[in-house]
Amino acid sequence: MGVKVREKIKGSGVWWVFVHHQGERDSKQVGDYKAALKLKQLTEADIALGKWSPAKEEASAAAAPTVDEYFATFSRTYLATAVRDSTQISYAGSFKNHISPMLGGIRMDRLSRTKVKEFVGGLVAKGLAKASIRIITAELAAVFNSAIEDGIVSENPAKRLTKFYKQAPVVHEEIQPLTRDEVPLFLGSVTRRSPEHYPLFLCAIHTGLRSGELAGLKWADVDFNGKFLNVRNNVVRGRVRNTKTDKRRRVDVSDTLFAELFELRRRRKEAYLGKGKNEIPEWVFCNRTGKAPDMHNVKNRTFFACLEKAGLRRIRFHDLRHTFASLLIQDGQSLKYVSEQLGHSSIKLTADVYGHLVPGANRQAVNRLPGLSSESPSQTEASGQ
Repeated sequence: MGVKVREKIKGSGVWWVFVHHQGERDSKQVGDYKAALKLKQLTEADIALGKWSPAKEEASAAAAPTVDEYFATFSRTYLATAVRDSTQISYAGSFKNHISPMLGGIRMDRLSRTKVKEFVGGLVAKGLAKASIRIITAELAAVFNSAIEDGIVSENPAKRLTKFYKQAPVVHEEIQPLTRDEVPLFLGSVTRRSPEHYPLFLCAIHTGLRSGELAGLKWADVDFNGKFLNVRNNVVRGRVRNTKTDKRRRVDVSDTLFAELFELRRRRKEAYLGKGKNEIPEWVFCNRTGKAPDMHNVKNRTFFACLEKAGLRRIRFHDLRHTFASLLIQDGQSLKYVSEQLGHSSIKLTADVYGHLVPGANRQAVNRLPGLSSESPSQTEASGQ
């Protein structure tokens, strides 16, 4: 709020006066710094006397771009070169579905704080989850921070918005893991319908790797002596990236999966030698051309079909990751171990998603509550007292 003096482009020597007062914004190119300071003083005097009003908007080459116009530039100069594909997709979805319909046509320097708060209120009214609103507003704020760096606006109307969506519902991801009895039904269906994909699906269930991590797994990542995987890569839309958390992790390999990977490598070497080739592709789960698999096709053409043939409900491929975690927890493994195997950023995340699966955790806790004596009810009954 108030009147500020700054260069739109640092070092240009061309100074502007930016005004933000009672939800109204205005800006004017002045010239040198002294002239800008003089106009600032006059403007502040007009505001104090109640005489100030924003100048009528005039179309000119210096006019600030609209939110949509600037986002197009932001996408080309920043998103396309500096962030992950998943982040690009998130920004594109936020703008297409929420920001552009409400704010896209407004000039960057004319978007008021009041308008942004109304926008957030609309997201809450739509029933969007708190986490979704947090992402949308954070991405809008990031675009305005970039505009400030570019000298297009002087303030960010989308910062510090959390208090305006506190009443939004908290929606947790619904997980639908396969049960212990359903796993062999699914894998049996895979061996009958698409046996070449059996090692991949077994690996998904026995390691909890994300789909992009499965696609990015190389033979160099498989330690056949130590029986573990080094998860280093994530393949999304054909591009090899670091893992989601930018951290490498070690994942233990079951004897069953170890034997399957060993046999897969043997068969592949045999097949390639038969073609007169001495080297096999670097990817563990390669496609027919030796490249990393397209997991989108694997999901749509094979995964869902195998579920249907097995007579199982339709779940997401990501639920195989949940299957891995849930089975480990139900077998008594600690949340810490499961968190490490999944590559979660914190054990809190693991607990939030899977804590309810810890066998008997709640009942054991209530049974430890004290009564008239230090003995639990079950101990008293067992002693015949």
